[in-house]
Amino acid sequence: MKFKISVQKESEKLKLTAYFLGAMRDGSFIKNEKNFIYRVRIYQKNKEWIENLAGIAEKLFNKKPTIVLDKRDNVWSLIINSKSIYESVINISDYQENQIEWNTPNFILKSSFDVQREYIKGFFDSEGGVPHVEERKVEPKNIRIHFTQSNMKCLEELRMMIRKLGIKTGNVCGPYYKKGFENPIFRLKIHGTREVSKFADIVGSYHKEKLNRLSIISKQIQ
Repeated sequence: MKFKISVQKESEKLKLTAYFLGAMRDGSFIKNEKNFIYRVRIYQKNKEWIENLAGIAEKLFNKKPTIVLDKRDNVWSLIINSKSIYESVINISDYQENQIEWNTPNFILKSSFDVQREYIKGFFDSEGGVPHVEERKVEPKNIRIHFTQSNMKCLEELRMMIRKLGIKTGNVCGPYYKKGFENPIFRLKIHGTREVSKFADIVGSYHKEKLNRLSIISKQIQ
């Protein structure tokens, strides 16, 4: 199966592709040639978001993903088993064998703001964090969005794209070391109710829980 994207043409498929690749920041590529396993996999606690992402993947690849509950970590997994799809996603994503070396896909960096916005949204929905303001009162000084990755450069590139949309960010911080993990992680934050509200208006989310939190934060400055 051929999966070609024209960076000159602003198409719905291009935007969906950008969103899917953003979501892959919390995904994995699995290859076992001996057993003929070629797999694209994404994890999430929120089943509804995984189901929505499965719909996007089906539109892109004409193949319905499998959704299963990983009982070990109590998360939902979207799984696509296909050599042709695996190779297509590897190609368009510029994936470099592991997450630590995976920078922003080249076609995303060359695309319009509209396409980059979908990539940012997918990144946020899979790997972004926002305070649980629906459960408790959060002080204005603690209102923030954060993105976490083991690749510092991809966060620097994300920061550049977000700032082009007129949203202020902090600098990429780190390295931080999590207990039980050998490799460090890095973090990019958007601070303050006003800037988070801008993110909600300009970028938004397809993740129902995160969209609800962004909406609550935005109402605080109205």
